[in-house]
Amino acid sequence: MPSKMYVCLCHGLTERDVRGAIAEGCRSVAAVYRHLADRPQCGKCVPDVRCMVQQSRCAHHAGAAHAMPLAAAAQAEA
Repeated sequence: MPSKMYVCLCHGLTERDVRGAIAEGCRSVAAVYRHLADRPQCGKCVPDVRCMVQQSRCAHHAGAAHAMPLAAAAQAEA
């Protein structure tokens, strides 16, 4: 069984919990905490959660950038 990677020890939040909140539409650290645990307590996890949110944004934008040329090519062919 895979081990859990804890992101927030104060609330017992795992990396899977945070990624799930991001996948459900949370786009900021504050939104992730509202969704999962109200607010950070000690704040040591905030940089990690922020990094996960930013990684998600970059992945989303990279996917959108790759999709744009395909859409433009489809319109050009039509």
